[in-house]
Amino acid sequence: MSKHTVLGFLDECSPQTTANTRRMWSFDHPPLVKNTEKIRANTFAVLAVNGTSIVTFRERSKQEDILEVLREYKRANPGKRLVIVLDNFKSHHATLVRQYAAGNNIRLVHLPPYSPDLNPIEQIWRVIKREVSATFVRDYEHLTTTIARAFEKLAMKRTYWEKWVKTFLSPKYASKMLSQ
Repeated sequence: MSKHTVLGFLDECSPQTTANTRRMWSFDHPPLVKNTEKIRANTFAVLAVNGTSIVTFRERSKQEDILEVLREYKRANPGKRLVIVLDNFKSHHATLVRQYAAGNNIRLVHLPPYSPDLNPIEQIWRVIKREVSATFVRDYEHLTTTIARAFEKLAMKRTYWEKWVKTFLSPKYASKMLSQ
């Protein structure tokens, strides 16, 4: 990968207010205040190793939505060749998505089936869900703001993708990625 190539990891997630991913251990049994209204945000993100990461929200996860995510990511990384690692969700393989990628200097690298652990962004989703679970979310806008802020903060941490780069890229490319 050259300095003109940006490596990214794409995935979607739907954090919601009714999920209980926060676990607490306490002697005092502190009172927990939780919004019981179900609010869900269909969230897409691309975690960029050496470029600009994005997070965006869509109503659905259809091929048109994936296409818009790719367009937004391309705008965030102008003039760069994009390599995007993603899972095998049906919309990720859609003809429309593949055609757009082929015509816009984007290489899609699909992970093997049933291997979410190979996508570093999955760990970011886990942390975001935990944070949403511990937050009293007032409305949809508050939820999306909470998710976006958490993603932007977590995307800055190399620890999410560093081991992946060392494991799956050749030493030559890994050292380039790690030195940027």
